[in-house]
Amino acid sequence: MYAVIQLPAFALQAVLRHEPELWNRSVALLDPTRNTPVIIEATRPARGSGVSNGLTATQAIARNRDLILRRRSPAQETVATTALVQCLCGFSPHLEATSLGLFTLDLRNLAELRDASPEALSKWASRLERAVHGLQLHPRIGLGGTPNIARLAACWGTLETPGSGAIQVITEPRSFVDRLPVTALSPSSDLIVILEKWGIRSVGELLALGQEALADRLGLEALALIAASSTTATRPLKPVAPAEEFIESREFEEPIESVEPLLFVFRRFLDQLHRRLEPAGLVAEQLYLRMTLETGTPFEQLLRVPAPTRDPDILFRMLHTFLEGIRTDAPITAVRLEARPTLPRQRQFTLFETAVRDPNRFAETLACLAALVGADRVGTPIPEESYYPDAFQLVPPDFENAPAPPSSRSEDLLAAVPLRRLRPAQPAQVETAAESPGAPAPVPLTVRSRLGNSRLQQVHGPWKISGHWWEPTAWEREEWDVLDRDHQGLRLSRHPEGWFIEAVID
Repeated sequence: MYAVIQLPAFALQAVLRHEPELWNRSVALLDPTRNTPVIIEATRPARGSGVSNGLTATQAIARNRDLILRRRSPAQETVATTALVQCLCGFSPHLEATSLGLFTLDLRNLAELRDASPEALSKWASRLERAVHGLQLHPRIGLGGTPNIARLAACWGTLETPGSGAIQVITEPRSFVDRLPVTALSPSSDLIVILEKWGIRSVGELLALGQEALADRLGLEALALIAASSTTATRPLKPVAPAEEFIESREFEEPIESVEPLLFVFRRFLDQLHRRLEPAGLVAEQLYLRMTLETGTPFEQLLRVPAPTRDPDILFRMLHTFLEGIRTDAPITAVRLEARPTLPRQRQFTLFETAVRDPNRFAETLACLAALVGADRVGTPIPEESYYPDAFQLVPPDFENAPAPPSSRSEDLLAAVPLRRLRPAQPAQVETAAESPGAPAPVPLTVRSRLGNSRLQQVHGPWKISGHWWEPTAWEREEWDVLDRDHQGLRLSRHPEGWFIEAVID
């Protein structure tokens, strides 16, 4: 048993995949690659108003002033084909991409179809139809004993308009083929004229003439028609493997200048990516966003998902937060969203480890803060390799690769000086002794600040440090450890700007 999935007006379906509401309106598809762009496909309302293939845009609009014109997009056709292959591989691993918009499945070794009754086949086909509909594609499905019979069932079913779908299960292939029109066998236009003159309308009437008589009068093409009407001939399929990429894209007819239309498009993208990731058992680890500006310049951004997921609500909030904080130099003409997948992660924590309750919500909050105060002011402080006190930089939090906690050995605690650092450092007025010849620096005698006024009893220093002397951000300072009359230890620092109390020594 074989199944064939055909997508009528495939190029139009690929373009309208993210605009399903347009199937109920008059829409026509133009092929811009031709010297004179003409209509190649149209929706049912458009055809009802007199729009047909081969008309130019001007001729089509003259028949229907409300006609919506769209251009054919090979990129969106590729995306639709990739999505459909990924979907169909969940129903049978033996899959062939027969032609554009036509796919053949071998069902002979499927355990769920061992009972090849028409009811079981129809139930399986209905489930397949719902899955394809979830991708916003409208298929015709034919099931038959050979690839040829299944193809004829899909292409010449009872329902012929995309949007409603059709399932045709062939249990009597001979009678089915005999009822088909001769055009189902794809004869040449000259041969169609000859058969019409003979009064031949159906395949059964053609076969009734006999193979030898047809070959004598029509030549080799008659043998090709007879072979195309065979109900027993089979052939090996050319299997195709699903691509390991999950991409959704769209080109806009009019440039986008605000964030609301973009959010509407990205929401549909994420819903489709969810439907494609779920059957494969994958989650999105990263989102790669690419937007093409009207100037031709691309805008690219890679967003890391803190806790990989395929939940469209979580991914949409992440995209929403990012888009609210960016500005582009020109309107947007096309967008592309790629979900880079990975397997779901499961981590075993130790007894004293805890996990962030919702890493994605936490990252969303950080993104909101970064949009408000600046990306350089939000993150995890990491000490820099510098002698400057409290030198650090902010990096994005990484809970998966958190640094090990500092050692708590007793000798380390005893070696360290217990300081209560003041942030910011407190300005102070320091009276110093007159600098004697040969002395390294004036010695502090008294200190006046918000912490109090006192004469110093002990003074140790100075310790001079400096850094980045080769850059405009060069710095230098000297530090003193002092003890006032209240036996309070202080760390003083002297800068070109003046004196400061850096810390209290316990």
